Amino acid sequence: MNYIFPNCIGGIMLNRLNEVNIKTKISVLLLLFAASVLCLMLGSYLRAYTNRDIYRFLYWNMFLAWMPAGFAMLMDWIYVYIQKNRGLRVILFIGAGILWLLFYPNSAYLITDQLHPFVKFQSEYGMRFWQGIEFWYHLLLFFSAAVIGLLLGVYSMLSVQELVRRSFGRAKSWIFAVVTLALTSLGIYLGRFIRWNSWDAIRSPQQIVHEVLTMLTDVQELRRMIPFTGIIMMILLFSYLIIVGFSMMRQQK
Repeated sequence: MNYIFPNCIGGIMLNRLNEVNIKTKISVLLLLFAASVLCLMLGSYLRAYTNRDIYRFLYWNMFLAWMPAGFAMLMDWIYVYIQKNRGLRVILFIGAGILWLLFYPNSAYLITDQLHPFVKFQSEYGMRFWQGIEFWYHLLLFFSAAVIGLLLGVYSMLSVQELVRRSFGRAKSWIFAVVTLALTSLGIYLGRFIRWNSWDAIRSPQQIVHEVLTMLTDVQELRRMIPFTGIIMMILLFSYLIIVGFSMMRQQK
């Protein structure tokens, strides 16, 4: 009996590891990590190429973009290994889920960093900026960072949505995904224009709520906010739907 019980527990854990597709997720994360390293290496190359100390903030922004993926992996770990104590499991899920939601906008926030080449690039006199090869190095650096950010966001959303689906069903999981992407679009606006950070929601929640409510009653602010958040929302939603569609096509083969 003593031998059977550990074997049963091990079998359950193995099944749960298979349920969360842990091998596939690790493979995807390794590819994204390699892409992130190459992106940051391009930033280092640009600093050497231009002899200017530029774009070091990308290290921090890339780290923040990875945090939602880390919290998604933590939620998978809770799902697989915390089985006996249901109360503890729920508390840990809620805590990890809140942190994931707060930091999730940081992944797609890298899209907005594409403004920096137009700020930092110094074109030669009499030459249009897009004619210089150096400008394209600047632009491709932030384009690659934006793509990595989008993919990190898709990865963690797929992972968390699957956990929601297992608990609440397919329809509610899609409602969760769409609402989260809408909140993320607003979060990106707050980060880019109001300069709020994810941890400010923990340090100053009342101030953020007050500022958002003030924005919602300001017609001029709404004229800026609604189009921007709407465009970001469409980018995030269709990126997500397209990748989910590719995934479903692969499963059908």
